Amino acid sequence: MLSRLISAQISSIGKMLNKSDWSDRVIDRAIDMLDRLADRIERLTDRNDRISDRHHHQDHDNDRPVETAIDMELGGSAEAVGEHTIASADLRAKLTDTDNASFAVASSTFRAAAEGGAEFALTDAYCDVDGADFVFSRTVTTTGRNWETTTTKVIAVDFAFLDNGRPIMVTPHSTYTVNSYQSVADGNVATADFDVKANAEDTLADVYAGVLAIEDTYSGSSIDAMLAIG
Repeated sequence: MLSRLISAQISSIGKMLNKSDWSDRVIDRAIDMLDRLADRIERLTDRNDRISDRHHHQDHDNDRPVETAIDMELGGSAEAVGEHTIASADLRAKLTDTDNASFAVASSTFRAAAEGGAEFALTDAYCDVDGADFVFSRTVTTTGRNWETTTTKVIAVDFAFLDNGRPIMVTPHSTYTVNSYQSVADGNVATADFDVKANAEDTLADVYAGVLAIEDTYSGSSIDAMLAIG
């Protein structure tokens, strides 16, 4: 019963995220659903243990909960080469520990565009999650004639009363090419913006951000972040 409940809920959340194109409102709803699922897993596990205790005269109190911990590494870069260039890096990540689960929610967007000269633009993003029971992520790269954007969004959960052994990951990556041209303001601009939070008894949050702009030539932005709770 428990495994069927979890499978049904995880499948429903995955479909909901993909159908909504991972909007912020639906991401918040997915986290709320996962939080309620964590509470149901705790109650069902407790009930199953009490039934087992009565039948087998065993005490399962030392078997649970499983310690929750999530490690996340994410980041990326944006580069533009040309007379007028712009590159931007934006990253948001939050890890939170509750009584019945640990959650990770993150998003990153990297943009680059160039006008004049070489008109070369390149972006990339990555995210690695360790310790979670389930990981949902979506990465989309869109390439235009003189610009490119890559966005990654991630949700991960580690349930306190569930030990999957190996994480179940749903991580589609989509790429699109469009025949559009972006105007770039005069000059060479590179920016990086981030907001990372880790809320738990034991936490780690480490961020490296770098920007470089060379007149009439180049813009580059990058962010690399590592967060952990346990």
